[in-house]
Amino acid sequence: MPVRHLDLCVLLVFASIQACFAPAAFAWTSPAADVVLYCAPALQAPLHHLADDFTGASGIPVHVFVAPPDGLIGLIRHRARADVVVADAGTIGTLAAGGAVRAGSVVGLGRDALVLIARADAPLPQDAGVSQLLGNHVVVLPDPTTAASFDGASVLRQVSDAPAQQIGVSDTPTVLAVVRENGRLLGLVYQTEVPPAWARVAATLPAAPTQMAGALVTLGQSGNAGRLLAYIAGKQGEAVLRQAGLEPLS
Repeated sequence: MPVRHLDLCVLLVFASIQACFAPAAFAWTSPAADVVLYCAPALQAPLHHLADDFTGASGIPVHVFVAPPDGLIGLIRHRARADVVVADAGTIGTLAAGGAVRAGSVVGLGRDALVLIARADAPLPQDAGVSQLLGNHVVVLPDPTTAASFDGASVLRQVSDAPAQQIGVSDTPTVLAVVRENGRLLGLVYQTEVPPAWARVAATLPAAPTQMAGALVTLGQSGNAGRLLAYIAGKQGEAVLRQAGLEPLS
């Protein structure tokens, strides 16, 4: 049976009302106390530490999920369960511009330098500079894809004219795994990713550090999300992030 003109008008008005209020309909507070934290790979170690500390002090469970910038943006835009996000400032800015995070909730956390790492037992020239290291070693780095936190080859071109033999991998966690298995290789990662148990910084790249930030997800469901973000940005969080290698913003 064809839809009558009046019925069609009513349906169109109802659809318009739904479109206007759909975001608000999904922004509800769950009765569960737990908080879902999304973060970039560079900060997963200190944030797991802080999540455990926060849970120990408050009794509030925190679930940490890790993804590169493009993955974080895609998941949050598609309304995957998320309450707090911590990533590079560019990613947080993209989310804020699209209304996916609350603009007023964005907090700066520090700057993360890009470094060349080696295994702790790797023989390296004394006081070798970036150009010398790049000229004499194979470097494992993230490929220029959306699965990576940054384009490793592009970073190296910005800081040195020295030719570098390169092994491209998906992202920095794979860089770490490959370098750990082969002591002849160098790896390109963020300062906060250097595992003190087996790796060391061979050189800090003369490139602008990446600013890291945190924010509350607009459609987050946890009533404790603000408490967790305040903990990460507060004194306890600052101490853990600095110990991991994040530099102060000022």
